[in-house]
Amino acid sequence: MKVEPFYSKVSHKAVLLFHAYTGSSNDVRALARRVEREGFSVYCPMFTGHGTMEPMDILDQTADVWWEDAKRAIEFLKEEGHEKIAVFGLSMGGLFAMKLIETYPDTFVGGGVFSSPLDPSDATNIYPNFLKYCEYRYDKLNLSLEEKTQKMDSIKEPLDIQLKDISLTVQSVYEGLPRIEKNIFLAQSAKDEMVRAKGVYDAAVIMEKAFVDVHWYPNSTHVITVSHDKIQFEKDVVQFIHKLSWG
Repeated sequence: MKVEPFYSKVSHKAVLLFHAYTGSSNDVRALARRVEREGFSVYCPMFTGHGTMEPMDILDQTADVWWEDAKRAIEFLKEEGHEKIAVFGLSMGGLFAMKLIETYPDTFVGGGVFSSPLDPSDATNIYPNFLKYCEYRYDKLNLSLEEKTQKMDSIKEPLDIQLKDISLTVQSVYEGLPRIEKNIFLAQSAKDEMVRAKGVYDAAVIMEKAFVDVHWYPNSTHVITVSHDKIQFEKDVVQFIHKLSWG
């Protein structure tokens, strides 16, 4: 079953939540419901190619396609009457959240990232974990061993190309961090199996013009929105959102 975007219109104040690289709106749905209960409208769009059972649907896309998705999400919220917006993202979604803030600063009251790879010099474990994700998906499809092997072999080259493409977005976002002058929430899982956890503190230092709020979650893994510190994480995000200058 294809996963759908989530939107709830509660007030003129809107929170935009982006999901992760291999994820869907389900990544941030629990957080969205919590934000909704606090009196904010919330939108969790889907990046093109995501939310299906076929990993190649993701690899058929580019970072430029997802950037257009991010911009369309803003246009959707504006069409819905939202002039004040906060934007956050999990992992890759955080890259596009920050890119939006860097590109359209007047549109946002603030935002942040959750376990996002912000430093282009940092090594990640995205490649092997994507392959594990593919194996999991193909196991669910009950493919024969031959079919699964063929699909896995076909994944590797486009995955390598796509990760290089995403790295250009990481570089671009990283270069823009010193220019951000907004309230920024940086959340990081201590047991992150995908990115260098301590990198969150380096990002905070680079963002010298921003008002940075760093949160460290000692018991959580990469997908912090559903991990062991989930309750405290949601509480921290909500408190941060309430403190923003909504006007």
